[in-house]
Amino acid sequence: MLKSLALIMILSLFACVPVTPKDQRGDLYRANVHYKVAMANLASNNPTAALKELLLSVKLDPDNANIQIALAQTYQRKKAYPQAEVHYLKALKISNNDPRYQNNLASLYLDMEELDKALYYFDQAANNLLFVNSVVSIAGKGYVYFKKKDYPTALAYLNEAIELDPRYAPPYFFKSNVYRAMGNLTKERILLQRAIALEPKFLEPRYRLAVLLLQEGRTAEAVEHLKTLIDLSPQTEMGFKAEDLLKSLSEW
Repeated sequence: MLKSLALIMILSLFACVPVTPKDQRGDLYRANVHYKVAMANLASNNPTAALKELLLSVKLDPDNANIQIALAQTYQRKKAYPQAEVHYLKALKISNNDPRYQNNLASLYLDMEELDKALYYFDQAANNLLFVNSVVSIAGKGYVYFKKKDYPTALAYLNEAIELDPRYAPPYFFKSNVYRAMGNLTKERILLQRAIALEPKFLEPRYRLAVLLLQEGRTAEAVEHLKTLIDLSPQTEMGFKAEDLLKSLSEW
């Protein structure tokens, strides 16, 4: 009701005053200010504050794909998946199917367990010859097939990603998941170690390696990985999990 009333007041007061280019520049400037504040909030792990700024920004500049994608990603971080989907699709439309946004939308569909949609958009991005980071989408396809329990196809795409960029850590981690599902814990451990060697701040493989080392009775090594993980990221979900596991070990 208040929103409708505000709209009527605006139309009543300003219907006869055309928006000038100067007014538009002012809106775009304010939109950019809100956008930059939102990005700072996201960097500080405060998606709620970022969301407030982005909602102000998108009202002022709704045809800005960067704002739309940031809003979509923020909704995704807050697990508001339907809202995220709306803004990813808007960003795609505005950008004429930018492969970066196709990849991001695919990651959303992964979160939503919409595996066929995720595969479609990863495939669209991976096959775009102008996409600089096609390795990300190829690895994404591999992970989708892992979720589908098609392990040979998953490994084929993950190996393709590794061949394309041997320094990119996620395919090694995704392969470790495949081998864990197949019951090959030795290969899982090797791949986890490779992922961490390439990207020491990659939290998920470090946590999984600690769990695996505990299963193998290598407690001291596991504790070192848990302590490192907590040092790297104390105020995250993964950091809290590592802290809880470490505490349970000391109590045991």
